[in-house]
Amino acid sequence: MIAELHPQAARLNPALHRLIARHGRMAVLWAMIRALLLPRRRRPRPPDPYHLSPHMRRDIGLPPAPPTVPRYYELR
Repeated sequence: MIAELHPQAARLNPALHRLIARHGRMAVLWAMIRALLLPRRRRPRPPDPYHLSPHMRRDIGLPPAPPTVPRYYELR
């Protein structure tokens, strides 16, 4: 079986070609290497709604927290 490739089939994504035309091959190459080697930035987790203050819970539409009764061993 002989594969016939279109001459433009081996070309990269047109957006990548625009980046190379605008910034140069070496700059795009270094940016790609840096993107591959650096760890991805993670978004911080949202705060736990159980630890929010009552007015913050009310502001975001959560029901009020039930009253807590201290345990006997927590009283000092």
